Amino acid sequence: MRTQSTLWGYALTGPAILLLLVLLFIPLAYTFQLSLMDTDLSHGQPQFIGLSGYIASWTDGELWNVTKHSVVWTVCVAAFQVLIGLVAAVLLNKAFPLRGLVRSLVLLPWVLPGVVAALTWRLIYDAQFGFMNSLIAKLGFGPTAIDWLGTPELAMWAVIFAAIWKGFPFPMLMLLAALQSVPQDQYEAARIDGAGRFQQFLYVTIPSISGVLKTVVLLVFIWTFNYFEMIYVLTGGGPIRSTHIAPTYIYELSFRNFNFGEASRIAVIGFLFVLLISLALIRQMNKNESRS
Repeated sequence: MRTQSTLWGYALTGPAILLLLVLLFIPLAYTFQLSLMDTDLSHGQPQFIGLSGYIASWTDGELWNVTKHSVVWTVCVAAFQVLIGLVAAVLLNKAFPLRGLVRSLVLLPWVLPGVVAALTWRLIYDAQFGFMNSLIAKLGFGPTAIDWLGTPELAMWAVIFAAIWKGFPFPMLMLLAALQSVPQDQYEAARIDGAGRFQQFLYVTIPSISGVLKTVVLLVFIWTFNYFEMIYVLTGGGPIRSTHIAPTYIYELSFRNFNFGEASRIAVIGFLFVLLISLALIRQMNKNESRS
C-alpha cells in the first residue's frame, strides 16, 4: 500500500519536476557552460577559456561598478519599499472614512505595468516639461531645468525613487493582511500594562507579523535585484553607465555586444549572490522560528 502511494506521489509530482528541469535547471546548466567560453565575435569562433573568464571579468573594472550599483539599488529600493509598506499598512489598518477607496488607490502603482510606470516617471523627470522641475520651481528650491536622468550623480537616485513608488504596495498588502490577523486582546493586555502606541507596535505588532515581514523582505530583495524594466526604460543603464545593474548590463552584453560568454558570467555571479543572500536570510528565519 505504501509503495502504491509512493508511486502515485511520484506520478503526480513528475510533470512539475520535469517542467522545473526543462525551464530552470537545463538553462542554468547551459548558462554556466556558456560562461566558460569566449564568445566575443571580434575574437572569432567561441573558445573554451575556463574560469579565467571570471577572473578577467573582475579585473577589467566594469563588473565592480555594476556590483556596486546593484548593491545600492537593491538595498535602497528593498529597504524603503518594506519600510514605507509597513507604515502604510499600519495606517490603512485603522478605521477611517473611505478606507476601502484609499486602499484601492494606494495599490495603483503596483497594478500598473512596469513599462507604463517607467514611462510615466520619464515624463515626470523630463528636464524641460517634467512635473518634478515644475514643482521645484513653484516651491522656490533651485533651478528649474535639472536633468534628473541625464546627470550621473542624480540618475540612480531618481530611478530608485521611482522603483520605491512602484513596488511599495506589495509589502503593504502583505503586511496589511498580517496585521488583520493580530489578536486584539494582545493590544488590550498591553494597554492595561501601561504600554503606549509605540510600545504596542514594537512589542505586539512586530512580533506578531515577524514571519510575514521576513518573507516579504526576502521576496522584495530577490525581485528588486532582478528588476529590469524600470532602469532600462528610464536610463538604459546610462548616463555613462552610472545606473547599470546586473540585469541591464547582461542585456547590453548579450543583445547589443553579442558577448554571450561575458553576459553568462555576470548572470552566474548574480545568481550565486542572490542564492547566498537568500540562504542566509532563510537560515536566519529558521533560527528565529526555532527559538520562538
